[in-house]
This record gives sequence, C-alpha cells and structure tokens, in this order.
Amino acid sequence: MGSKEIEDSLERLDKLTQEEARMASAEQLKMTHSVDDRVRGVERQVQDVRNDMQNVRGDVQEIGKHISSRVQGVDDKLDQADRSLSY
Repeated sequence: MGSKEIEDSLERLDKLTQEEARMASAEQLKMTHSVDDRVRGVERQVQDVRNDMQNVRGDVQEIGKHISSRVQGVDDKLDQADRSLSY
C-alpha cells in the first residue's frame, strides 16, 4: 500500500468518524427532546393536581363555614332554651 492510499484511507476514516459523531449527537438530541416532552407532561399533571387540591380546599372551607353556621344556630337555640328555663 502506497502513502497516497494510506492518506486516502485515513481521510475516509476521519469522514466516517465525523459522520458517526454527528449521528450520535442527533440521536442524543432526539432523546433529549423526548425527555423534555415527558417532563412537560409531568408538569401539566402536577399543575392539574395542584388545581384539584385548591378546589378541594375551597370546598372544605365552604363546608366548614356551613358547619360553623349550623353549630352557631344550635348554640343560639341552646342559649334561648337556657334563658327560657331560667325565667
């Protein structure tokens, strides 16, 4: 094998190595985009859960207000009954 053939072979090897590196980079970029899309999906799900929790918190607060109002009504009736019994 002559020196020209060796140089040509080394050039082809260099081009193939560069092409392989580009292909590996493209594959990594593709995987990165896939992971990024999945993370965004998880973020949306977390936000949905957060919104659901806020809705539940609001419902619980409303129930608490309703119960408090009913308890106050019972308390008022007991006070009235106590006053009427004490006369």
